[in-house]
Amino acid sequence: MEYRLLRLPSSLRRELKKPFGRVLGDVRELDAESDIIICVGDRVSVDVLEAGLKPRVIVYDCRIKRESIELPSSIKKHKAKLVEVKNPPGSLTPEAFNALERALDSGLEYKIFVDGEEDLVALAAIKLAPLGSLVVYGQPGEGLVAVEVDGVMKEKVNKIMEQMV
Repeated sequence: MEYRLLRLPSSLRRELKKPFGRVLGDVRELDAESDIIICVGDRVSVDVLEAGLKPRVIVYDCRIKRESIELPSSIKKHKAKLVEVKNPPGSLTPEAFNALERALDSGLEYKIFVDGEEDLVALAAIKLAPLGSLVVYGQPGEGLVAVEVDGVMKEKVNKIMEQMV
């Protein structure tokens, strides 16, 4: 599929700060029965991997709360195909969409390193993930958000993306 660069307008920032799914205080609360788990964010990816779960895709940028960190050992050791993409803050690039699409279509485990910012990649993950998938991302100061991908959630994400410029 062909994707275009999307930029987040300031009018959507408040809406995107609200969790899209259940907020969990601990990764052990995660209902991990889904065949496909996609993690977006360094802390969430580390927590899911260290809990012994097998995410299909992890997306990370070596930053937590906008502060640079060293590549966590659990991500470094995770045996998955590595892809690097550029995705500036407040944006979703065609490169990020394509990497996610490739990862999900392959059936293999992927880790996607984002040069820039990975926050909005959660939207692309919800858009592209098969129904029944679980997208997990961090909610600063609260824990993690578990989004069960269904038709309603895909429609919500598509409406948001239509408002991006």
